[in-house]
This record gives sequence, structure tokens and C-alpha cells, in this order.
Amino acid sequence: MTAHAYAILDSYVYGFALEEANLPGGGGPEMVELAEDMTQRFVDHYPNLAELTTEHVLRPGYSFGDSFEFGLDLIIEGLDRASR
Repeated sequence: MTAHAYAILDSYVYGFALEEANLPGGGGPEMVELAEDMTQRFVDHYPNLAELTTEHVLRPGYSFGDSFEFGLDLIIEGLDRASR
């Protein structure tokens, strides 16, 4: 269980950091341009993902980093359940 926990936590933290590092710096117009470009590419095949982007990501105050703690809590709760 320790090996599973370590691998999952390591992958989550590394993946989140990598994703955040590759986002346009500071958000703003660069983030809007990226989100709009991505939305155009998948709107026909993934309408729910397009909706998430336009209704959540493009809203003022959105921060990708704010999702980190939520995801980490989910992982820790799942690991806790699995270890019982």
C-alpha cells in the first residue's frame, strides 16, 4: 500500500506541477487565447469539455492552482479507504 500511495502522490504532484508550469504565465489574455483555441479544437467531439472551458476556466478569478488541494484531498481520502 505504501508503494501505491507513493506512486499516486508522486504522479499527481509531478503532473500538476508540470501542467501548471506549461500554462501561460499570469493568465489574462494569454490564458483566454489558449482556452479559446483549445475549445475550437474539441467543441464538436467534447461539448462538455468545451462548456467547462467557457463556463469555468474563462471566468474572472479562475486559478488552475486552486484545484490542487481538492485533488490531493480526494487522493488521500481514497488511499485512507483502501488501507482499511
